[in-house]
Amino acid sequence: MELLEHVRDYLQKHALKLATAESCTAGLIVSELARVPGSGQSIDCGLAVYSPDAKQRYLSVSAHTIETCGLTSEATSKEMALGALTNNDANVALANTGIAGPEPHDGIPVGTVCFAWAFYHEQQYYLISETRRFSGDRNEVRLAAAHYALKRLPEHHSAVVEGQGSAINHQANQAHIQTALQVSPTIDPQQEVERRVTFLYRQLVSTGQKSLVLGISGGVDSTVAGRLAQRAVEKARQEGVEAHFYAMRLPYDTQQDEEDAQQSLAFIQPDNVLTVNIQAASDALLASLEAGGLGFTDAHQRDFVLGNIKARQRMVAQYAVAGANAGLVVGTDQAAEALMGFFTKYGDGACDIAPLTGLTKAQVRQLGAVLGAPEALVEKQPTADLETLKPQLADEEALGVSYADIDAFLTGEQISESARATIIQTYQRSAHKRRLPITP
Repeated sequence: MELLEHVRDYLQKHALKLATAESCTAGLIVSELARVPGSGQSIDCGLAVYSPDAKQRYLSVSAHTIETCGLTSEATSKEMALGALTNNDANVALANTGIAGPEPHDGIPVGTVCFAWAFYHEQQYYLISETRRFSGDRNEVRLAAAHYALKRLPEHHSAVVEGQGSAINHQANQAHIQTALQVSPTIDPQQEVERRVTFLYRQLVSTGQKSLVLGISGGVDSTVAGRLAQRAVEKARQEGVEAHFYAMRLPYDTQQDEEDAQQSLAFIQPDNVLTVNIQAASDALLASLEAGGLGFTDAHQRDFVLGNIKARQRMVAQYAVAGANAGLVVGTDQAAEALMGFFTKYGDGACDIAPLTGLTKAQVRQLGAVLGAPEALVEKQPTADLETLKPQLADEEALGVSYADIDAFLTGEQISESARATIIQTYQRSAHKRRLPITP
């Protein structure tokens, strides 16, 4: 009990919030710590993750790491710890994976446990790992491993605080983000088209819904997602399932690239097209906010807020159509936008189903080309076009980094230090957009 009280006191003294990712100890680390009164305020969560699938699903552990290094390896334990740290509301994480017994596995002796401790300190991630072997029966090994993990936590954290720890290298951080966002460096575009059409079809059928709904802007993302959606409902109808695709045009007043949007619709060939001009609703809401006392520092801030209102009004309209037609709202978020948090929270970031997840911008273009989309749309310069004072503002100008650099980062390639810094800082700053709402 003295060890557990010491760890509790240390966590509280340094305002640390703990998450655990436990394989062989199966939740015993957090369970042991919870025996101590007052420890709950320092515990965020404890995850028992036995299977490879669970490690990938909940902790973003790379399948490649598991295949090449094995489940019982420091490489796997480090990715587990980093996943526990970044996927939860924690600034310290413990992870382990090992052979508690009764039999050895893959030539690894019983009692072998690989540990990792991950810390987030002064905007840097730190990872420490080691392998130990414990004696005793299965449960004695598990308890010894749990206590060892807790015992080493204050020692490793103190080293980090005192400047003796090494922040994880860029490649490790880059690889973790790549896994978390489900990116594959290379794809077969035709296979991905078929896989994602089938995905949309199965989701539609399994949920018992009858339609898909998507706003079409004229950019490559909505063009590709729209065509995938139309093919999915056609597949459903071939199987005798009632299904329709509702493509929505959602301009604010007159859209400058309306010709592109119309060209996109002509390519998609949706079952239904609804045009809803969101200007009146957006302007009315802003006017009501100002009448209610909301003020702005300048015209640019006002315009920026209006831009987010536009994005959310578009999603309100899409959900209204989905609600009236037993539908699922389709999102266009892909890995490049997810990485940079380049979407409006509860605006274009809100959806029921996201068929482009895990694709880089270049890979979305590859799917567009395979689908036969017009080259002008496939290669079109991306723009969110939300700011009235800066119409058709290029995404890359708003982001401060090119999509080529973003894609290169996601596929594990080398980029300039300035681009890397911009990407990582933006990823960390926009973390709240990729998480569920924070709860007590």
